[in-house]
Amino acid sequence: MKKEIPIFIGLIVGVLWYSEFFVAGLFYENLKLFFANGLKIGGVVGVMISIYSVGRQNYFKIKYNNERYYSILRVTMIFLMIFLGAKRGMNPGTPYNSMFMNVYVPFQATVFSLLAFYIASAAYRSFKAKSLESGVLLIASVIVMLGKIPLGEAIWSNIPILGEWIMDAPSSAGRRAIIFGGYLGSITMMIRIFFGLERSHLSE
Repeated sequence: MKKEIPIFIGLIVGVLWYSEFFVAGLFYENLKLFFANGLKIGGVVGVMISIYSVGRQNYFKIKYNNERYYSILRVTMIFLMIFLGAKRGMNPGTPYNSMFMNVYVPFQATVFSLLAFYIASAAYRSFKAKSLESGVLLIASVIVMLGKIPLGEAIWSNIPILGEWIMDAPSSAGRRAIIFGGYLGSITMMIRIFFGLERSHLSE
């Protein structure tokens, strides 16, 4: 029964969810409100679980001296931000906003700059014209990057226009194809869960 009941609940919820597209009425309007509120409640529960997970993880690190000082600093900053936000609010000019803008935002910019250098180094290693397709990809990426900096326009005035066309036409078509494939995969997964064919969420 531990596996049959979740499958039955998923079947009933799936029937109610998809029948809303074919049947109109006050019942289904209330049902949509019920699901919307359920998602909000699920989000709150997720936040509570994440707070418990972070607290538990840092507790064991502090207890067993595994990166103890980093964990103490992390927990201290979390409680400090909660205290500042609860005491003075989060509007501009408050201590919370000052901490956020002067500490968190520079840290975030640092992490993203490191990520940019990592991506650039990975692109340098992978962008090698070993075949016709990789050569086309290399040429297109060089044109796009040159189109984003003044050097490209200095080399040829049409390079920015060509780079924008690559981003708007071929790249956009590939992005839509990837999104379309993701939608098909999600629909297939929903159908499999709906009929009880997919049971990975039941530890099978």
